[in-house]
Amino acid sequence: MGDGSFRGVAAAAGAGAIVFLFFLPAVSFPFLNWDDVDIFVRNPALPAPGFVSWAFTTRYLEHFQPGAWLAWGAVDRTWSLTPAAAHTMNVLLHAACAALVVVLADRLGMDRVSGAIGALLFALHPLRVEVVAWASAMPYSLALLFALLSTFAFLAGRSTVAVALYAVSLAARPIALGLPVVLAALGWFMPGPTGPGLHDRRAGPFGPAAIARISPFIVLAIAAAFLESRARLTATFAEVGAGARLTLACTAPFKYLWRTIVPLHLTPLDPLALAPRADVPLLLASAAALIVITWMAWRWRREYPRSFVAWISYLALLVPAVGLVPSGLQATADRYTYFAAVPLALWIAAGPAKAGHHDGEYVVSAFRRTRVPALAVVLLALALLSFRQMQYWRSSIALWTRAVEIDPRSDVARYNLASAYAEAGRRDDALAQYDEVLRIVPEHRDARRNRDLLKAAQLEDEANGLAASGKLDAAIERYRQAIALDSARTHSQAALGMALVQRGRTADAIQPLRTAINLGAPEPAVPNALAYSLMMNGRTRDACDVLVAARARFPDDMDLARNLAQLSRACGQ
Repeated sequence: MGDGSFRGVAAAAGAGAIVFLFFLPAVSFPFLNWDDVDIFVRNPALPAPGFVSWAFTTRYLEHFQPGAWLAWGAVDRTWSLTPAAAHTMNVLLHAACAALVVVLADRLGMDRVSGAIGALLFALHPLRVEVVAWASAMPYSLALLFALLSTFAFLAGRSTVAVALYAVSLAARPIALGLPVVLAALGWFMPGPTGPGLHDRRAGPFGPAAIARISPFIVLAIAAAFLESRARLTATFAEVGAGARLTLACTAPFKYLWRTIVPLHLTPLDPLALAPRADVPLLLASAAALIVITWMAWRWRREYPRSFVAWISYLALLVPAVGLVPSGLQATADRYTYFAAVPLALWIAAGPAKAGHHDGEYVVSAFRRTRVPALAVVLLALALLSFRQMQYWRSSIALWTRAVEIDPRSDVARYNLASAYAEAGRRDDALAQYDEVLRIVPEHRDARRNRDLLKAAQLEDEANGLAASGKLDAAIERYRQAIALDSARTHSQAALGMALVQRGRTADAIQPLRTAINLGAPEPAVPNALAYSLMMNGRTRDACDVLVAARARFPDDMDLARNLAQLSRACGQ
């Protein structure tokens, strides 16, 4: 290995190590109540036989991602897919992607300092935190890893290998649908076996020769897009009209550019409007800006080929997430920038060098004198922001608290926060959030049901305290209120019946005691109390039936045996 190759490997390894160590705290994060539970905890297919065929045919969670399912399944069968294992996968994959971005920069002719800075600009940006800190987002980094490997093979003229690697990337999740456009642009820009190089522009980036080289990639992209569309529940044009879709698509590139420049107030949930509408002035302004910038990039493609390739690549890699085919809850998301951020980061790190200026002459000296210190400061600022952003993903409560802070009117964020509070045993906090959800969306059935269940549990606890202090009438009222909200509360039914018996109201006690038994009350005292109540109301035969059934369930209970023996003559035994 020559000195240059060694330094290249060292630069890639160094960038990967920095990224790995930076995101290492995420390994201790738990699963979140945002897809994680459905993927890793409640997914019966993951450990089951026939998992491989399931991975290639399932539409679970509305994604075609057999590669991701197979990766998770392999980890689950090898080690057990714990939160630590899932997050370790994410951190390792993201670090590997950062290292490969350094390699890509070197392959594109950038000097190693610029390449390393570009990789770190990509990897340490706050917009990357979602993909790393959220276990469910692993398919993004897995898909990018193989897309980068496919790009290397393409640039080396190994088309068959490149196509195979691209297929693996799309199998992880069909995110790199725009990669054929990127490869066409790189084939034009890059010297070597894949393109005519910097000094021959006659073929153009999208001429017949370029199309022939990338046609297998186009076929794969179309096939993957079709499979993904079949897995997803997409909005109809009646739900989201053409004008609204065009508004989303034309504004998305600028929204993501703004968040790249000012990565503040990032939220896990930017919901799609319930009834998206076209914003004609915004649509016209954003469309005009897209046309102008693209025309300028094309007009000066010979003088500034890197700028042209970066802009075209950014748009192409962003296309699947701009909203032309809306589905799910979200209009935008941090993870949607994962692919498109790579060309932007490399362009920022390298600068818009003119064609014909060798990096050693044009970039390195000026870059190191003026831009390296500036970009080092930018990197530090981004790292600090990313570290803070990572703290919001350390738990479901932290994540949705942040989402509610950014958008207090988000019923989805509040509902998820309420669920997280309930899971953590913080019942009062959960009730407060469910109340807010119902204030925002009064017809929210899940929120109302969950609120009623929590309120019933709260009333039951209050009733238990009142009963323990001898305040039976107040306890009876609380138990009734709890049952009105949740009739399946076995303890409330049983305790209400027992309290009524103590108050001498045996006729009223029969129904809740019988309900408690039907629900599986685990205490033999409940059928004893029911039998007593039935007998006191002249229903001795029914009391016998209750005791006989109870003896079969609790054969060792002496009170049941004694009571049944006392009633043996009446029971015909």
